[in-house]
Amino acid sequence: MLFCMVMSVLANAAYPFLLRQFLDGFTCDSGDDIIMQTLWRVFWLIVAANAAWLGLDLATAYFEPSSMRDLDQRSFRALQAQSMRFFEDSLAGALAKVAGKFCNSFEGIIDQIIYSLGRSLTMILLTFAVFIYESPMLALAFGVWIAIYLAISIYFAVLRMRWGQVVSEKDSAVGGAFTDACINQPAIKAFGMEREEQQRFDSTTEDCYVHRKSTYLRGMMLLRVQGIAAGAFEFIVLCMLVRGWYNKTVTVGDFVFFQSYVIILMSQIWNIGISTNRIFRYLADAKQMAEIFARESEVQDAPGARPLIVEDGKIEFHSVSFNYGNQSAHHDSTIEDFTLLVQPGQTLAFVGHSGAGKSTLAKLILRLYDIHSGYIRIDNQDIANVTQLSLRRQIAVVPQDPDLFHRSLRENIAFANPEASEEEIIAATKRAHAWEFIQRLPKGLDTIVGERGTKLSGGQRQRIALARAFLADAPILILDEATSALDSKTEHKIQSAIADLLVGRTCIVIAHRFSTIKNASRIIVMEDGAIKEDGTHKELLSQDGVYASLWKHQSGYIK
Repeated sequence: MLFCMVMSVLANAAYPFLLRQFLDGFTCDSGDDIIMQTLWRVFWLIVAANAAWLGLDLATAYFEPSSMRDLDQRSFRALQAQSMRFFEDSLAGALAKVAGKFCNSFEGIIDQIIYSLGRSLTMILLTFAVFIYESPMLALAFGVWIAIYLAISIYFAVLRMRWGQVVSEKDSAVGGAFTDACINQPAIKAFGMEREEQQRFDSTTEDCYVHRKSTYLRGMMLLRVQGIAAGAFEFIVLCMLVRGWYNKTVTVGDFVFFQSYVIILMSQIWNIGISTNRIFRYLADAKQMAEIFARESEVQDAPGARPLIVEDGKIEFHSVSFNYGNQSAHHDSTIEDFTLLVQPGQTLAFVGHSGAGKSTLAKLILRLYDIHSGYIRIDNQDIANVTQLSLRRQIAVVPQDPDLFHRSLRENIAFANPEASEEEIIAATKRAHAWEFIQRLPKGLDTIVGERGTKLSGGQRQRIALARAFLADAPILILDEATSALDSKTEHKIQSAIADLLVGRTCIVIAHRFSTIKNASRIIVMEDGAIKEDGTHKELLSQDGVYASLWKHQSGYIK
């Protein structure tokens, strides 16, 4: 691309020489030979210029799309490498816009360098060389002026970059607000809050508009200053040529020759001002994603981390302490000096009030966060020393609010096992009692479920999540109130299916409806991040403590 760009500039730079040869041929007595030779040179110059442009276009067509593809993939990889805390603190829409602007900024910078700024700088260097050869005094004046002009242009561009960073952040906020409102349209319409959300969005866009307008106005003023400087140089050169004409040191051909270069220079210098401003604006747009590239994930694999090998499924918490920090909405969920042993094949249920730390323990097992002290081991392997990928692939999770993709039911179910056959997928849906409603859908397994599964009911989404867990066939299972969205009849069917799934597996159940955990091997009552009670359903009822109180409250004093 650079080679073809330079060749195209050389073709343009040669034109004033040919124009002077034409004028010299027209003004001398025997100029026919000069004119014919020049015509042929123009012909070959046109051929060379078009060949250079063709090569540049072909190189760009190959290079830019492939580079943008690679940057999209790299951006996605960098985002996926971030910890859960990063995503909790970010808006999905803003992240998508930040990544998109990064890729588009690369395309914009390359286009400016190759088609505008690079060509302009190359042309200026060639013109400077020509001026040195033709008129050293003019070359000196030009060299001093262009150095000052470029320094001013870069200084102004850096100023615009600072302003542009603020605009870029405001623009990302607009994208985040837009996506946030789109995702939460059911809540907006349910409460009739369209007008209020419109006002909120209008306020966000107004803030972006104010900063963007201010940046544009200041940028236009800076461009005017650059334009005045360019015009001043053009006038000085014109005065020097006129003076040379009166002193008989400049011919008509020389006048046209130098003036042609000056005209070319003025357009290139103007391009430099515009291009540097655009490049720094693109850099401002790319800055947020570049910071994510440079940001280290809060949770990382240890050096030399090995894959987790699960044979029995024993889980051990030893003196585990953890808190989310004051910046998190979960700051009340604090685990302090927590010790617990879950035997292989055991079904252990966590119960307690909201904020007691039940879901936090499940996240710590998955190593979505790093603990502050102590250790968590699975089959005597510290999860901090195994790869995150191998850890999470040994654990199937059925959350209370299942996460479904805007894809087909087949893709959502097979997400945990992409290599699963059609028969295995259907078998998993039957075990999860999802096949009944899937069969009634016009497209069956090919039905698109909508963003986050909005086309399905809560119970249907949960059954799809269960089918996904059945298909994963992992040795450890985490159920976070996995039947909360099911009606009593379907829940009874699912409970029997889950009972089959639990055979030979270690299972952790986070429960709010105690009727689902009566048969658990152990029930842990959590309070303020610590174990308050520990035992079976009958043992805890006989203690007449926290569990018994909660059970009576839910069951209406029926034991």
